[in-house]
Amino acid sequence: MACLALLGLLPAHAQRPGDNAPLMPQVEQCHALLTTAPQTSVQLARALLARPALPTAVEIGAVGCLGIALRAQGGLAQTTGLAERLLAAASRADASAEDKLRAKSMSAHLLLWRGEHAQALKVTSDFLEEAVRTRDVQGQISALMQIAMIRGDAMGDAQGALTYLQKAAQLSEHLRRPPNPGDLMIQYNVGYALLSMQRYEEALTAFDRAQAIGTRLNDQDLVLYRIASHRAEIQRARGDLAAAEAGLQQALAWQAPRDQQGRIVTLQRLARLALDRDQLAQGLALAEQAQQLAEAGHFTDEMRQGLDLLGDAHTLLGHRQQALAVARQARELDQARSKGDTLNQLARLQATAERKIKPAQVNAQQDLGRVRLLRNGAVVALLAVLLIATTLVLRLRRQRHELARLSRTDALTGLPNRAEAERRLGSTPAHAGPPRNALLLVEIDAFKALNDRHGQAAGDDLLRAVARCLAQAVDNRDLVARWGGASFLVARHDTGPAAAQALANHLRASIERQVVEVRPGEPVTLTASIGIAPLPLFADRPAQLDDSLRAADRALQSARRSGHNAWASVWGEAAGHAVDLYSLLHDPAQSMAQGWLSLAGSRPMPWTPPRAEPARQGPADAGAATRAEHRH
Repeated sequence: MACLALLGLLPAHAQRPGDNAPLMPQVEQCHALLTTAPQTSVQLARALLARPALPTAVEIGAVGCLGIALRAQGGLAQTTGLAERLLAAASRADASAEDKLRAKSMSAHLLLWRGEHAQALKVTSDFLEEAVRTRDVQGQISALMQIAMIRGDAMGDAQGALTYLQKAAQLSEHLRRPPNPGDLMIQYNVGYALLSMQRYEEALTAFDRAQAIGTRLNDQDLVLYRIASHRAEIQRARGDLAAAEAGLQQALAWQAPRDQQGRIVTLQRLARLALDRDQLAQGLALAEQAQQLAEAGHFTDEMRQGLDLLGDAHTLLGHRQQALAVARQARELDQARSKGDTLNQLARLQATAERKIKPAQVNAQQDLGRVRLLRNGAVVALLAVLLIATTLVLRLRRQRHELARLSRTDALTGLPNRAEAERRLGSTPAHAGPPRNALLLVEIDAFKALNDRHGQAAGDDLLRAVARCLAQAVDNRDLVARWGGASFLVARHDTGPAAAQALANHLRASIERQVVEVRPGEPVTLTASIGIAPLPLFADRPAQLDDSLRAADRALQSARRSGHNAWASVWGEAAGHAVDLYSLLHDPAQSMAQGWLSLAGSRPMPWTPPRAEPARQGPADAGAATRAEHRH
């Protein structure tokens, strides 16, 4: 993502008096070839830099082109000294404001790619302050894009990146000019961040905008083929595996000799597709190939994603030791991304951007500048008052929205909390007949014992791991919430008992595959028990959330009593709608005999009224669900 953002930040090179006239077109050609023939860009840049006494603008353009081209080919080790050379050129007396912005932007990206985060943040902070002081909108856009790349590439935080990309888009869209490569890169990166967050419809909309701009411009094949790969990934996520494979193979054929970073991402997606088809050996081989390329090219974000992919492949193949080793590598990389000094610097930089770059205010200031040419001083004063009032109203509104968001979110896991889940379920219309909505109460088995044994911090890690697991295992339309303690709620709309039971078994198996390293060399595995009930409890009846939750809790009790690591289902039948809830749930087996309920479980379930908890049994049978046809 960072490489594309940097390409978008490169403005057109204007020829200035005193420059060596034939050289600037060569710089422009060098940058134009970055997206189609980066190896040719390397040759052009090195030929330019071999000349003595280059003009400052030419040197900055050539050094930047060389750095981008080397990184695109996986030659990051050869970029040593380029960032420093750019900063030295920016400090010369003949460097224009445009030269300085371009040099500092490219220098910051080179430092970021080399892992020198602290220095990259310092350079970004410098040109951010300068852009704000001089009201340079293009400079402010560059700074916002750089912050987004640090959050996305260096920190792996797509949501954080999206915030600053959207601010950059607001500023860029307000500039009165035809679309340029910078607009293409902003829209592309907005789409990429949304794709990383699995917000597929919004991502497709952003990619449509980027593609529309790209087709109007020349030499944008690199971006267009990456968009094709992203569209294929969305098809894979939605289950259209044949179309996804065709799209990925087409993108890979173009990327293999030209776009190393794009090639790695496409290979990883082909590996995921092979795993989806249970072609486990092929999936592992593709994942290992992609990881080797990512490590050779020092593509940090792709390396981190590749570790998750390798872990999944080894887990599915039953390679426990390899999966643990990959998990440790991922943890070390996450720790390296989260160094305290870097985070502190980033926090200060973000605070400056939040305080000093307000797109609505910047855009309004530009409008005021245009208005001054046509309006008298009284009109300008009135607009300024309106601007201040609007800014205050927008700020108060944002603060209210943020407070409301915090009140709806579980602080530990980031999931919706119980109150928010109940609000959403209460406002969601349930079908008046089959299919109905399904509620699944998921409880981590023996969590108190794990928390007592390993400590509260480890317990928090386990809860966060299960929250991530559930969020990744469900569909985008499903609701996943922290219910309290060691319990979570999953709600799926418009489904039937068989599909709800299949979902429960999928969630149970996904949690069972989790390996959480609470301390170095101390992995912990988890299991969960799940209770299922429909909402409404009976078809053709009004939805009563409390009744469905009590039924799901009763099913959860039976799953726990069966020995944990199991699911149980209570599904209301039409004949039972007039029976009081206590009579239905006190002895579900008797209720099933009366035709009031249907019961099912991943193993034979003890449906009799609860007595003492039985001893824990072994892992659940992942086979077909068995009906609880008899009492125990």
